[in-house]
Amino acid sequence: MNESDLQKLNTAVEYLLGQATFSTTVERLNKELAASKETFVWSTVELDSMPCELPPDIKSCWIFYLRQGVSSGCHYHPNSIQHMIVISGQGTSIVGGERKTMPSFASLSNSPTDKWYVIEQNVPHEFIPEKENMTVISFHTCNESELEEIACQTGGKRLYEGIHT
Repeated sequence: MNESDLQKLNTAVEYLLGQATFSTTVERLNKELAASKETFVWSTVELDSMPCELPPDIKSCWIFYLRQGVSSGCHYHPNSIQHMIVISGQGTSIVGGERKTMPSFASLSNSPTDKWYVIEQNVPHEFIPEKENMTVISFHTCNESELEEIACQTGGKRLYEGIHT
């Protein structure tokens, strides 16, 4: 993904963060996670609710809320390229075997290319939030009803929508 497309995603994230519905959604996800044994919960965002231009390959937008101190689980997406950025919290990523500290969207010392994770199809990845729960926004190149996850250790398959919304 080029710098121009990352800037379009930045603009979309700035728009989302300015909406009251974003903080309401994160509060709801916080309650869902507290009542759940899952490592993360999510909500989708309608692309047409964002009055900004998105890169043409983007087909869905997600808000994920990850549990502090627990790995998201190593997985990959066989049918989507993931574009993810940390909104709140901190942690470590392991993407394609490379471990890194995860910079926040608000970080002034990191460029967009340093802040955005662009994870190609079939690349194993996991995120480990530290000290507090983590909020991330992900854009995917498949529709929300098609996002598939394959667990690296078991080969177990999950479709995100239709099971949990």
